[in-house]
Amino acid sequence: MLELRKFEIGDYFEIERRKFDMLTFLNFPDPREVAKRLATGPAYTLVNSKNIVAAGGVVPFWKGVGEGWVISSDLVPQHGIAFAKTVLRMLEDIEKNFERIQTTVDAEHKVSLKWVEWMGFKCEGLMRKFIGGRDYYRFARVRS
Repeated sequence: MLELRKFEIGDYFEIERRKFDMLTFLNFPDPREVAKRLATGPAYTLVNSKNIVAAGGVVPFWKGVGEGWVISSDLVPQHGIAFAKTVLRMLEDIEKNFERIQTTVDAEHKVSLKWVEWMGFKCEGLMRKFIGGRDYYRFARVRS
């Protein structure tokens, strides 16, 4: 059984990240500041009976625009459908306060690329050497 709760700064350090999430994490100069920034927007943590499965939310940039983010653990595949549906419901609730939610996805992580498209994000282009020398795609979900 999964539980969705408000994201706490400590969750950022407690989650056992998947490899591609760890690559991103290792490129931030001040992880504590990143965790504080993620907590400024609507953000949630998905937990099973013992561990954090994932955390995610939207950091506001300016009025109507925010950056969507998700940090996932190796537990996500065990809870795949529940995870995907929970994040989609969370996004649909959050986006009521935004005209545009954008996000980035590692160009080599095919599962995440398919997943963001399933959630209704549209690819806007490739960002070469965006984080840690790796390429990422920019996606956006824009309210019509």
